[in-house]
Amino acid sequence: MIRTLAVFYLHKQSRFDANRLPVIEYGLTDAFRDFCRETFDTRGALDYPPMKLVTVHDGQSLAKALFTSGGPRGVLTELGRACCLFLIDDDLMSVQLEGLSLRSWLKLFFPAIPKVVLTRPGHAPVALPARRWVKKAAIVLEHPSRYHERIVHLFKSFWMPRFSTALKQYVTLKAGTNWHTPGHNGGRAFANSPFLRGFHEAYGDTIFRTDLSVSVESLGDLSSPEGHTPLSEAQKLTSEIFGTAQSRYVTNGTSTSNKAMLMTLLRPGETVLVDRNCHKSVHHAIVTSAAVPRYLPARWNSALGVWGPVTLEDIRRALRAVDGSKPRLLVLTTCTYEGVLYPIWEIARECEKAGVLFYADEAWAAYLNFHPYYTFGRGKGDTVRYAAVNETCGAHFSVQSTHKTLAAFSQASMIHVSTRFKQLLEEDSTPQFRWLRKRFALHGRGSYEKFSHDLHEFLRYWHSTSPLYPFLAALDVAGVQMRLEGMKLIDERIRWAAAFRKRVADECGRPENQCFAGLEEIAGPGVDWREKGYMKDPLKIVLQLRSAKACATFRKALLKAHIQWEKASLTTVLFLVTAGTAQEHFEYLFRVCRQHKGLIGPATASSAAGKNVVEAVSGQAEVLPHDAALCDGELVTIEESEGRIASQFVVPYPPGVPVFIPGLRITKAMVKLIKDVIATDGVDAVHGLFCRGGHAPYFVEVLNRDEELRSRRS
Repeated sequence: MIRTLAVFYLHKQSRFDANRLPVIEYGLTDAFRDFCRETFDTRGALDYPPMKLVTVHDGQSLAKALFTSGGPRGVLTELGRACCLFLIDDDLMSVQLEGLSLRSWLKLFFPAIPKVVLTRPGHAPVALPARRWVKKAAIVLEHPSRYHERIVHLFKSFWMPRFSTALKQYVTLKAGTNWHTPGHNGGRAFANSPFLRGFHEAYGDTIFRTDLSVSVESLGDLSSPEGHTPLSEAQKLTSEIFGTAQSRYVTNGTSTSNKAMLMTLLRPGETVLVDRNCHKSVHHAIVTSAAVPRYLPARWNSALGVWGPVTLEDIRRALRAVDGSKPRLLVLTTCTYEGVLYPIWEIARECEKAGVLFYADEAWAAYLNFHPYYTFGRGKGDTVRYAAVNETCGAHFSVQSTHKTLAAFSQASMIHVSTRFKQLLEEDSTPQFRWLRKRFALHGRGSYEKFSHDLHEFLRYWHSTSPLYPFLAALDVAGVQMRLEGMKLIDERIRWAAAFRKRVADECGRPENQCFAGLEEIAGPGVDWREKGYMKDPLKIVLQLRSAKACATFRKALLKAHIQWEKASLTTVLFLVTAGTAQEHFEYLFRVCRQHKGLIGPATASSAAGKNVVEAVSGQAEVLPHDAALCDGELVTIEESEGRIASQFVVPYPPGVPVFIPGLRITKAMVKLIKDVIATDGVDAVHGLFCRGGHAPYFVEVLNRDEELRSRRS
């Protein structure tokens, strides 16, 4: 059953007729129920009433209704969690809140929630932002029975999934005899087979009927996003929800997003700054774009066996470096696998001073724009968000693995281009970005349309021409869900995770930071991380175990309880809290923690391998990775590879951080690290090794002697 959603109505108290309140509330409720029945097939699934109208008469009462004491970064009220829509009388648009205009305050803390400005005859016209704000005559809301259909249509404009709805209508109303791919023909090849009928029944009829071909032109084609089709309209709605200049669906995961984006933005031989511990797909993208990587200093936490964030000072130093290879792009992973969020706004400011584009890999945090918890107060009413392409931050691009944390199928991913990038390209005249306007120029001027064309073209290089339509539908509905109930989903899970951590700490009789790794535990000493704006995402639960043996024992207990974690190091286990996490999941996990509380706590000694790991990832490329990856090369054993130049990736997985990278000279520390992983986790935990029959010796590919000699000369 759905719980009641809240509509906040900001009105002038002197003019408001309280007797009209029930009429408006019931009218909105009836329209919402009809909209949900038609759009989401919710017959019998909605409580009554599904909407509550909350009336407030000034900015202070609005803030008080949404937030508990402790300021906007604090806890939402019950009504604040349920917020799905703002109604605002036109003559209250000048209201100020905490030194901000009403529109700026709502854009900062509730960017995805739709806002409706109610206009009245005789009032001065109100100028509104282009998107996520609409005007509607007040009489429509005040006489809902008369204008019922118009209100339903308004709700559709906010919350109706474009592609998912069209796909459902096609298979239920229009589809007939199929003479196109795929070969199972709407599932008939499975359903009509005595051997495969069970497979069809296990997955359900709809999944097969919606697996269609691009031959169904009326639905749209991922390779041709320019037309007015349900697919293109769905991507426009997603862009509106996420607050971007454009958003693109990708059905081959963020790995594909990274490759297409870096090929669009970089030219062969250009320098890209990248955190050394980024996902292997970013390194793959550097190879395919023929760029020159400059790796930022890696911070390895040997006690926990996890990667920490790059410091602001290291980023500034890299941006200021002058060595004849001015960087064009900075790529950072935020949040990190273990949940460390970077101060996006500060990094974006430094990048723009240097004329460098800022690309945020947000694979693990697609929800940052949907809850005010993910904001940072810089003092004097200056508050910014951690979502990379939010207008308060200034990052130019982000990519998100929608499937990792929201309601989407595996491989479903999104590319987001910020409005700030569009402004830089077409409106800004700063000399440091002259190269950018020249790169994407049309008739001598920077052209956003030219950039979009190039992006679409490189996406065609990588994504399938036969995408699975249910993947696209899931991306469509994932954004709509977050706009409609994302505040409640994220708020619940933040509170559940906090309560769980407290219960475990109380049970163990330890401070919480000795049971779970927070920002300081992950990032390490020597930097005032919080002061500089770094933050730990509470939806990444990093449980600390006292030793490698304790961690192994705890993982066995989890498997016995049928609990699967996301990732483990020698002394930690990472649990992801996602849109689908249920409250009872915490209870099952707590049982294991309670039964094995003696294993929980900070590691008693740092791993002796810590120094070796840092040495293993400290080198810079000596040969262009693109050239090294495409050489003839030769196979040598791991032991014989020391001192040679790698021509392939060798990647312990997870988390997917490469140790051998094409173009890097292989060191003793790199060889030892790979051999240690094989010894502890098995050869299958290392991607890229070549072996015969699955047994040692294990081989890697390196440049042959002639190729290495030629590379030195060049």
